[in-house]
Amino acid sequence: MRTITLGSTSITLQLWDTAGQERFRCITEQYYRKADAILVVYDISCSASFTAVREWMDTVEEKMCDGAILMLLGNKLDLEDSHCRKVERRDGQNLAEQHQASFYECSAKTGANMEQLMTHMAEKLLAQLDRQCEEALSLTDCATRRSCCV
Repeated sequence: MRTITLGSTSITLQLWDTAGQERFRCITEQYYRKADAILVVYDISCSASFTAVREWMDTVEEKMCDGAILMLLGNKLDLEDSHCRKVERRDGQNLAEQHQASFYECSAKTGANMEQLMTHMAEKLLAQLDRQCEEALSLTDCATRRSCCV
């Protein structure tokens, strides 16, 4: 659980790590069918991880509910300076663009960019909630103006 404050609004995020292993695929699909946001993560120091994440992005996009926020994260940014990078930033950005996802590179170990990506996700969730409220109010307005008689 992570609580983020945006202005006067507090948003509590409940994060689930569903693991990217193939044997958990049927279980993970249950989670992201109802998720408000989905973070798909790959390891920038492992090209096989990036190859696998392409398939996950396709599956997630197919199964996620309408309006869900999709983010692609390249993890282990802390290894970049040790010349361990195997996946270029541009490759991650291109994949994110193909799926209309936000893109960040981060480090779970050092916390690099974690605050920014969580804040970005919270802002998008809050904007989505505002849109849903406005749409509901618009529908209510229209319904009260209708009449069965002309």
